[in-house]
Amino acid sequence: MENKELINTLSKKLSRDNKDVSALIEGLSMILRDSCGNMDMVAIPSFGSFIPEKEDERVSIDLETGKRMLYPPQINLKFKPSAILRKRFNE
Repeated sequence: MENKELINTLSKKLSRDNKDVSALIEGLSMILRDSCGNMDMVAIPSFGSFIPEKEDERVSIDLETGKRMLYPPQINLKFKPSAILRKRFNE
């Protein structure tokens, strides 16, 4: 599902305008970016938790050229669904 499809589906389910749903999704992404960027977990009741994991910088060697490359550290998000969400998917 692409972004436009998600917005259209949510707007129909919530009986809201596409602009409102788009603003809600953008707000959620900003909260996730800011909080998880500070290494804080974001928990949404009955849905799940977004847990940031920091990956350290690393040096890798390009197999074709033999050149060493430095990759900067990055933060990856891990999603852990709640028990309620897992139960709904299993039904």
